[in-house]
Amino acid sequence: MPTYSTLSVRHDGDTTIVEVLSRRIYLKVVEEFREELNDILFNTNGAVLVDLGKVSVMNSAGLGVIIAAQDYLQKRQRLFLVANLQPLMQEIFNRMQLGTLITATASVNDGLQKLQESAPAIA
Repeated sequence: MPTYSTLSVRHDGDTTIVEVLSRRIYLKVVEEFREELNDILFNTNGAVLVDLGKVSVMNSAGLGVIIAAQDYLQKRQRLFLVANLQPLMQEIFNRMQLGTLITATASVNDGLQKLQESAPAIA
């Protein structure tokens, strides 16, 4: 997997965990964020969990990248979650009712647990 400037990637089983390294996702950073996240989405299988713990602010274009990622994965029957929303980001998610589109968990571990619970049982 290539090296990214705004993201860090690791795997937990079939889940790709993407940590956003930038504190602010706006202006010039948004396009790089979009390109890097899309590269990950296009080149992995399974669920994707985006850790937003370091992100203190994100403009509407950044939120659009998150929504587009959810849409892309949903159309391919893959799961998408975000985790570790900082207070301002949590407020934005609440006000925009993004929780109706995107599952948000308090931590990466909570997200991994939720994904385990969502996985179909193997007989």
